[in-house]
Amino acid sequence: MKLLLVEDNADDAAFLGASLRRQQASQVELVHARSIAEARGHLQAGAFDLVLLDLHLPDATGLACVEAIQALDSRVAIVVLSGQDDEDFAVSILNKGVQDYLVKWEGQGRTILRSIRYAIERKRAELRLNYLAQFDPLTEIGNRQYFQDQLQRATARARREGSRVALFFLDIDQFKMVNDTLGHDAGDQLLQQVAQRLSSQVRTGDIMARLGGDEFAILMEGVDNAVDAGTIAQKLLDVIEAPFTLDGHQIKVTTSIGITFYPSDNNDTMRLLKNADIAMYQAKDAGRNNFKFFTERMHTELLEYHDLERDIAEALRKKGFRLVFQPKVNLRTRRLQGLEALLRWDCPKRGSVSPARFIPVAEASGHIVPLGYWVLNSVCETLRAWEADDLPLVPVSVNVSTRQFQQADFQKRVAAALDFHGVTPHLIELEMTEGLLMEDTEAAHRALHDLKNLGVRISIDDFGTGHSCLSYLRRFPIDVLKIDRSFVSEIGENEDSRIIIDAIISLARSLRLDTVAEGVETNDQLDFLLERGCHVAQGFLFGMPMPAAEITPLLRDLFDATTLSPVIKLPAMARG
Repeated sequence: MKLLLVEDNADDAAFLGASLRRQQASQVELVHARSIAEARGHLQAGAFDLVLLDLHLPDATGLACVEAIQALDSRVAIVVLSGQDDEDFAVSILNKGVQDYLVKWEGQGRTILRSIRYAIERKRAELRLNYLAQFDPLTEIGNRQYFQDQLQRATARARREGSRVALFFLDIDQFKMVNDTLGHDAGDQLLQQVAQRLSSQVRTGDIMARLGGDEFAILMEGVDNAVDAGTIAQKLLDVIEAPFTLDGHQIKVTTSIGITFYPSDNNDTMRLLKNADIAMYQAKDAGRNNFKFFTERMHTELLEYHDLERDIAEALRKKGFRLVFQPKVNLRTRRLQGLEALLRWDCPKRGSVSPARFIPVAEASGHIVPLGYWVLNSVCETLRAWEADDLPLVPVSVNVSTRQFQQADFQKRVAAALDFHGVTPHLIELEMTEGLLMEDTEAAHRALHDLKNLGVRISIDDFGTGHSCLSYLRRFPIDVLKIDRSFVSEIGENEDSRIIIDAIISLARSLRLDTVAEGVETNDQLDFLLERGCHVAQGFLFGMPMPAAEITPLLRDLFDATTLSPVIKLPAMARG
């Protein structure tokens, strides 16, 4: 324990030294200074645990003594040495950051030593609390509060100097996957390594912070234009994209970055953070591993997004959604082979809202999870009602969102819906996108096998448009590949689409999977698909998606009264 005694009275200094020596405090090193100036030299030469400070010195008195020591070393504990006549003043300055006070010539050495030790511990606790209030203990960089304080100061300087400030908002793209597959310890290691890599790219004086979770922010003064900011952002993308090693596992992640400027984008610091956040999500929507600059149009879109999100939540509460069903037709027999349940929304305020408009908002906001379960339960209710009317049943496919599939209890919720409504599992087909399965292949593998054990069918929607990979087709228990409408619509116009369709059908046949073509609208498309061996299709050629009441006649006509042989009576298909 190293103590600095700042006391100009030789007798007082001698008394204190003797009191400590009587305690045989061999671990205590006591250095004596007679003025603030002399104390400055000692503090600059080496670190001290505590300063014992007289308030009447040749070059300072009272509070000025305290302020002088704090200015020299803000981390050192201070115990004021008080005379009998200034004890009240000594007590009053405890609120100025002093840890304790001692009355001169009072107290035994043991009491003095205990006061010193307690003062040091209080100072350490104070420093720790101050650190936690300003810095992230995991990554040892600033936290959100620290960043906001520094942003206020930086924008104030820029306002005075007429300069600009660039704000970068970063989010790790695959962080949830790392946490889910390798565990939270690995996730913490990733955050620490990300902070280290980002630190290597910033200049002295730049401000960097972890705002929470896997979100980071960087503040740079003197970055005047988008070209410079873009160059910096690209370096940040590159340094994060390099492989990380976590607990012996080598993994790759990317980041998405939003960029905004003060004062051109906004004068308010909170709005600046929001602007950068908006731009970051635009970068994610554009495919991740890139950066976007904030524009005012983004803010308008954000307001529209939140308004739509509120309307979706209200529609969920008031059961404002409805289902329609699109037939799947066996092209060889012209019989109804299945149905796809499609979500529709007639909003009282907006009118009919396209699924392409509200589904992405529901997905991003999390409303897609309860909405997805509502669809599943509604389909089960409809199947149960058709069965109660003694109608023959066909499988109904239900679209599953990424968020819904990633719920830990998804398989249990599906099983509960089937059990509650008494629906045979093979009548439910779950449609998922390729990208959903590629988000986390191990977790997806387990989840799909759990679902298959229930007896439901698994279909890959929009196959060929994204992350097509032969390995997951072999590993995952898939039943159906759906040929995306974008390929079907180009039959006869684009040779590449014809080649892709041929390849998908051939691949499905070799893996013993069924194929379904989406978006069939012309007889030329129909003939091409039949010729290539795709025997199930859906699209406007066979009728628009229709409510359950209009499906009932199609189901009723599935069985001929005499032969009990299925005979489809779908709307006539126009030739030519």
